[in-house]
Amino acid sequence: MSSVLNRTTPNTQSIAWQGWSIRVPDSWNPVKVDGDWSSGLILLADLHQPRLGIRWREVRRVDPVKTVGRVMENEVGRLAYQESVDHPMPGSDSCWSVSRLYQEPSPPGRDVWVGHSRISSRVVQLVHHVKRPDPVFLQTVLPSVQDTSVDTVQAWSMFDLSCQTPPGWRLQWYRFHAGDLTLAFSRGRDQIRLRQVGPASLALGRMPLDDWIRQMDKSYRKIYRPIAELVDTPLEVDSRTLDARQGLLLRKKRLFWAWTYLPRLTVIGFHDPVRDRLGLAQGHPEPEIRGVLRSFGWAKTPDSKIRRKTEVKD
Repeated sequence: MSSVLNRTTPNTQSIAWQGWSIRVPDSWNPVKVDGDWSSGLILLADLHQPRLGIRWREVRRVDPVKTVGRVMENEVGRLAYQESVDHPMPGSDSCWSVSRLYQEPSPPGRDVWVGHSRISSRVVQLVHHVKRPDPVFLQTVLPSVQDTSVDTVQAWSMFDLSCQTPPGWRLQWYRFHAGDLTLAFSRGRDQIRLRQVGPASLALGRMPLDDWIRQMDKSYRKIYRPIAELVDTPLEVDSRTLDARQGLLLRKKRLFWAWTYLPRLTVIGFHDPVRDRLGLAQGHPEPEIRGVLRSFGWAKTPDSKIRRKTEVKD
């Protein structure tokens, strides 16, 4: 996971989703996100056109070479498939057992890469839309593609929200609005809902942090009693210690029979002044929540900004 969680290089951003990760230019942003661990699609675009399509699909008990070849041929056609070549991925511990690349000889057109992961038994496909010769795909995007097993720590990074979940936690749903991003994970009955609101300077102008925390229980008011008290608590976030506020949601006594709902949920809220974001988390158990928040914003916190912020305080 250390290679997945590297800081972004200048003018690029990390996108990590459902076990795979990639590094792309800052100007490429998701316009469509669909699917789960087994299969899905993400489309990235800039202000002018679609730039990169990412597809993945789990395949088992098949010949990886034939599967990659079939996917490539279906995408580019038989004649173009004959022009595609094997493309060794960088690193001696590369997770890709098969890697094949087709480059458009005379843009505009598409560069297509298809690989089979020996770690997750998934076929991943990248389709790069090019108007003119552009080295970014071969020099930056393609060498950064990585994959992980479902049973390992998972890195997540989409838009401005990033975190890391322990093994066994699965993404249940997500909601992406401008300035308001939410990821919800579950593991059996346990659950964690992570929300990021920004810029914090505007959000705190609308209402204080305590009100943002209490707003997290709106969807549970029929099941849980409102938060009675919020207390100060230290919270480790991305190698820094921040001041946070914490409360507890208790299930209503008359619903003791509703065993599908946890007896209590922990709610934590904090202000990250370096990134100018509000972080809000709700779920159970508390140690797992704090573990996820420890990696909150891993993809978007430049070390230089942290140092400058610390120097100003000193």
